[in-house]
Amino acid sequence: MKTLRKLLLVACAAFFFTSCEETYNDKLFWPGELSQEYGSYIKPSTLDLTYSGEKLIGKSVSFITEDSKKGTLTLNDVIPGEKETSFRVDLLEKEDNYTFSGETVSAAGATVTYTGAITPKTMKLDLNVTMPQSQWMNSYLLSELTRGRGKDVVRNQETGQYEWGEADNQLLTAALYTDMDLEMVKDAGSLYATVSTLIKGMGGYLLPQLLRNVNLESDGNITAEYTTDEMQLGEQKFSEINMDDPESMQQVSMFIMMKLMFNTLSAEDIAAATQGRAYAPSPRGLAHWYVKNDLLYVKLSLPAIISQAMQGQGKAVDGNLIAGIADAILKANPFLLKTLLGAVNESLDNSLLSMIANMDYQSFQMFFSWIKEGIPMHIEKVNGHTHIYLDRAALSPIIAFIPNLQPVMEGIPNFGPMLYDSYLGPLYDNWSIITKLDLGLDLVDN
Repeated sequence: MKTLRKLLLVACAAFFFTSCEETYNDKLFWPGELSQEYGSYIKPSTLDLTYSGEKLIGKSVSFITEDSKKGTLTLNDVIPGEKETSFRVDLLEKEDNYTFSGETVSAAGATVTYTGAITPKTMKLDLNVTMPQSQWMNSYLLSELTRGRGKDVVRNQETGQYEWGEADNQLLTAALYTDMDLEMVKDAGSLYATVSTLIKGMGGYLLPQLLRNVNLESDGNITAEYTTDEMQLGEQKFSEINMDDPESMQQVSMFIMMKLMFNTLSAEDIAAATQGRAYAPSPRGLAHWYVKNDLLYVKLSLPAIISQAMQGQGKAVDGNLIAGIADAILKANPFLLKTLLGAVNESLDNSLLSMIANMDYQSFQMFFSWIKEGIPMHIEKVNGHTHIYLDRAALSPIIAFIPNLQPVMEGIPNFGPMLYDSYLGPLYDNWSIITKLDLGLDLVDN
């Protein structure tokens, strides 16, 4: 009897292990081997990810399978505006890996076409994404400079009080968009002119020297035609401006005085400054866009931008290492990060780090959220022009930062103090009476 019981136990054990062998041993990998997080910044890198055919760094995906036949793939902050995008995939066993492919629609409405291959050590994933249809999905040109009768601060001849009215020869459109309201005080006219004429004029003059167009693409990428050709101010290129040469500085002063302060900047001046400049398509993957709560969010890819900048300087860079550092920073507590930057700056004595570390916590937290979630910008279409801009609330921390720039500006002989006194100082000094300030891009359909 005992012998029979032992034989039954052996038979059961043999049946159990045979079943396991039939279930798993005939598979390339056990489900537990495949179920993990794959990342492009993990050492060694385990994720080879392309987005619209371009390599995308600094991202991770999670994969879970129960039987090596089907699995759940989760894209972590890959689709613009979606922290997680999860969908089921069917696994097809190959000689040395499993493959999967298909198409799905995310919870936010993005169409995702995917092709992948997976082993316990690596995942190769190719994505093609079409964002939900939006009226803002378009190619835009920078607006040309136009003049005419428009909004201005005027003095009522009967009451002697300043009020809103209209005047001729106003800067109506330019590449830089501005809109401003303020309390009517004695210096309201000069303050409004600072924004509507000086700042708008300078932006309208310099921006076309950098960009030809801006594209909000269907896959969520933001691209542009840009140039690295040297910018100029009047007849002088920036490298030709000599702070120690009175003649050079006189040309700078005359340009600012005649073209901006006297409000004579024209479309011909911009055409002369942009003539012969070589524009090229920007790299993809540096910035993405999505719409949420009627706001356009611009999400910058820090790892890609830093890698591109360092490569542009001829320096070898490990993009995955930068991505890993950026990921650790974004997962950190903003207060601890600010403290860390302050400690690092004590050793490096870097002016930029110093300004960032000296930000008040509220401003720093806002910038931190911009990096994580994207920069929230208003977008509207008025009389055929598309305006993408920051409002007063978003600009407030930037304005509060202006005094930190004064020592830097004063260190630039002649030119620096004039710029601070004419442009930046008045904004900071009078911020309390500015009730509205919108600042951004003025675009037209391409």
